[in-house]
Amino acid sequence: MIFAQASRLKTHLPTTTFPAVVSNYPATILAPLYQLEQSQWWSPQQILEKQFQQLGNVLSHAYNTIPFYKTRLENARIDPRQGITSEQWRKIPILVRRDFQGKEQQFLTSALPKGHGRVGEITTSGSTAEPIKIYTTELTQLFWNVFTLRDHYWHKRDFRKKLVSIRFFKGDQAQYPDGANMATWGNPVQLLHHTGPSCALDIKKTDVSDQLAWLSRQEPGYLLTYPSNALELAKLTLDRGLKFPSLQELRLIGEVVDQEVLDICAQAWNVPIVDVYSANEVGYIALQCPEHRNYHIQSENLYVEILHENGTPCAPGEVGKVVVSTLHNFAMPLIRYAIGDYAEVGEPCSCGRGLPVLDRILGRTRNMLVLPTGEKYWPILGLEELTKIAPIRQRQVVQRMLHDIEVRLTTERPLTRAEEDKLREMILSKLGYRFNLSFVYLDRIERSAGGKFEEFISKVTL
Repeated sequence: MIFAQASRLKTHLPTTTFPAVVSNYPATILAPLYQLEQSQWWSPQQILEKQFQQLGNVLSHAYNTIPFYKTRLENARIDPRQGITSEQWRKIPILVRRDFQGKEQQFLTSALPKGHGRVGEITTSGSTAEPIKIYTTELTQLFWNVFTLRDHYWHKRDFRKKLVSIRFFKGDQAQYPDGANMATWGNPVQLLHHTGPSCALDIKKTDVSDQLAWLSRQEPGYLLTYPSNALELAKLTLDRGLKFPSLQELRLIGEVVDQEVLDICAQAWNVPIVDVYSANEVGYIALQCPEHRNYHIQSENLYVEILHENGTPCAPGEVGKVVVSTLHNFAMPLIRYAIGDYAEVGEPCSCGRGLPVLDRILGRTRNMLVLPTGEKYWPILGLEELTKIAPIRQRQVVQRMLHDIEVRLTTERPLTRAEEDKLREMILSKLGYRFNLSFVYLDRIERSAGGKFEEFISKVTL
């Protein structure tokens, strides 16, 4: 796919446009991109062999420079200097968020290898409001740029069009009514290509009606936002009969994408819908296949395992917890880190890529309903069905205790007792158990600290 974009590469020398001569850092991005162009077509076994070579490098570095990992590997009777097998690998204990929350310095290397650049720091809380610090390097940023471009190239985006983002921003930037306006798409795209403009709007304090008014002024080529927000925008677009003839693609980030989102957004805009699966702690996990709706794990960036609760690997069609290991972060390696998500393993993709496949990303443990029987599952509570009963604008369902469900609603008007009764029966039917169910009415249901919206939250632990 990179070669399809070669005719539009930005040259560093105005006198030499064919072929383009790129400057140092952009050339450094192109080098791994060229390799990724080849490795995506390798067999699964070839990819796995290369991953374990790199994992050996990561483990040796962690063993030598991070006492926490040295102890952990010794307890598992693993000496990474002797190489590591897949059987040995599975003996390494799984790392969870609470293992290093507030203890991040214990995971920081005492000797960063030469060439990895400066160490930076990011703080991430996601949807949990449990902040952790992650230390990264200039090398990890390089690979973030590389996989960003792979996603663009896979989906053949036209960089000359306008990129519009409606998402969470820190601080007071990109506020309504103007948002933030830029001359280019920003890095990494503008390092390699001439681009059209981009603009952004902070989702924190901007209601959907204002978002849509702002979006209508932008003539977007590409819209990037959260699935829950895209759904609200799409519904309002349909209600108002608006058209966006310039829109070429909807890009979704940060949340689980369900069928309702796909259906309503397709009805409103009739453009391709592309999802990305990533996490601040580890970068790109999986990209949507350019030919299908499934996802390809980014095996050149991470080693990803989908595991049953007993630690055994899931087969195609099975759902398990997502466990990732970073291949390039030598400042703070995350080795067998359970990020809190669950996903379904897919069969090898008919597109021919050897990269492993995920059919679905199902969300986090805290988004699972817990039944009094001990069973857990992800409930589907489509808003469209509920709005046929009552004029609901937003909804969020919270399992406060094992037998107690709280339904948070924002509505166009106060609901009647009959409407509440119908809603109660529909929701209980979808949940599959006769919970004690109560309604709470709010002016607005706020998003998480990271701008994400959770349709269902369970506060029950078993």
